[in-house]
Amino acid sequence: MNSPISITLIVDNDAPDGLVVEHGFAAWIDTGEECFLFDTGQGAALIPNARTLGFDLDRASALILSHGHYDHTGALPEFLAANRHAPVIHGPGATIRRYSCHPEQAPRQIGMADAVLQAIEQLPPERHTVLDAPRYLRPGIGITGPVPRYSAFEDTGGPFFLDAEKTRPDLIEDDLSLWFETTGGLVILTGCCHSGIVNTVRHAQRVSGLTRIHGIIGGLHLLNAGPERLQATLEFLHECAPDFLLPCHCTGAQVIERLRLEFGEAVVKTGGAGRTIRIGN
Repeated sequence: MNSPISITLIVDNDAPDGLVVEHGFAAWIDTGEECFLFDTGQGAALIPNARTLGFDLDRASALILSHGHYDHTGALPEFLAANRHAPVIHGPGATIRRYSCHPEQAPRQIGMADAVLQAIEQLPPERHTVLDAPRYLRPGIGITGPVPRYSAFEDTGGPFFLDAEKTRPDLIEDDLSLWFETTGGLVILTGCCHSGIVNTVRHAQRVSGLTRIHGIIGGLHLLNAGPERLQATLEFLHECAPDFLLPCHCTGAQVIERLRLEFGEAVVKTGGAGRTIRIGN
């Protein structure tokens, strides 16, 4: 990848005045020649924030969904109304019913909304790709596809199930991320990283053949991580020695503070919707 790329958070749990805040995630990728959308947030923030930030959703060459949860796919129908040519790319199983089953709460359906499922079902075949293996979106920009689970200490990050009776755990096998090959090393863009950031980084390294990690952007879903997992993750990140970290969405406020203590100025101080990171040459 020779040209600089801009990655802007459109939807996040935090946002400055003038942008809509919601529990969700979406990022706009501009290569200078074409654009891509990564996730669509929960539903209410994507369209107004894209408008405020000056992004024309019709310019997107593809929509990539990190996984099939409501807070990453909610505005998909609105995106398709604004963009009538871009394919939708996601991992296998993204459209299944799925639940969050916290012990103190009733089971909650957290998969794609019915309107989102209907919109995907109505797409013509040429605009719908189910990705079951790594693939280059463009030279220097890769999609991990489903991430192998190698590490013993990483889990999906919550009480996720495929049924309300909690008999079938949801491994969220559709979870995927993007990587960007820069002169400084790999930049990893995650949605929720239910596969685990260690698994995700190792998979991107293995597929790309590059080992240096330049930066990590996105949700890391460490808000429920126990001490053992958090410590092992921090040790791995120290080994990677990234030049920058932009943790957001589901990482967890306490974990972000811990990352700041561990990595200092490498952790981007201001995240949230509207934040842009420029990578490449």
